[in-house]
Amino acid sequence: METLSLYLDTLLGTVRDVLPIAAILFGFQVFVLRRPVPHLKRVLTGFVYVLLGMVLFLQGLEQALFPLGRLMAAQLTDPAFILGDGAVARALSWTDYGWVYLFGALLGFSTALAEPALIAVAMKAREVSAGSIGVWGLRVAVALRR
Repeated sequence: METLSLYLDTLLGTVRDVLPIAAILFGFQVFVLRRPVPHLKRVLTGFVYVLLGMVLFLQGLEQALFPLGRLMAAQLTDPAFILGDGAVARALSWTDYGWVYLFGALLGFSTALAEPALIAVAMKAREVSAGSIGVWGLRVAVALRR
C-alpha cells in the first residue's frame, strides 16, 4: 500500500510539473494559431503515456539509483577509506577527499561526453564547418569545460 502511495505522490507531482507546459502548448494551438488540436484523442493518450513513463522513471531512480549513490558517497567519504583501516583517527580537511573530487570530475566528464544533445551539436558543427571541427574534439573540449 505504501508503494502505491509513493507512485500516486510521484504522479501528482509530475502532473503538477508538466501541466503548465501542456497548457502553454494547447493554449498556443487554440488561442494563437486558432486551430483545433489535430487528433486530440491520440495527443491526450500520448500525454498520459508520457506521464506514466515519467512516473516509472522517477520511481526507478528513487528506488534503485539514488540509494546506490548515497551508499557510494558514504563509502567514499568514510574516514576508514580515506585514512586506511589502521590509521589513527584525526580531523579530516578538504584536501583529504581527493578520491571524491576525482570521482566527481570523471563522472561529470563522462556524462557530458555521452550527452545526446552535445553529440547532435557536434555532428552539426562538423557538417557546417565542412569537417574542420571534429566531433570527438568538440565533445571532449565541452566535457573538459564542465
